[in-house]
Amino acid sequence: MPYFVFRINPDKQLKLVKMFTSYKEAKDLCRELRIAGSPENPNAVRMAFAEDEGKARRLLAEKRQPSSPLEEWEA
Repeated sequence: MPYFVFRINPDKQLKLVKMFTSYKEAKDLCRELRIAGSPENPNAVRMAFAEDEGKARRLLAEKRQPSSPLEEWEA
């Protein structure tokens, strides 16, 4: 399955930046984009691991439940 790197606009719209087969390449691009374009908002660039672009978009759009009380407190 591929890795999809998205840029998230302020109005929560996802824009595909690039698709990768390697996690390391996707992670490196995310890091570069965060440093260059949005150091004050690291959530403006996200990565998803999914079968296709549509599923990746759904994964990033859905509201997740906190997996621990600490995550719930931080949210």
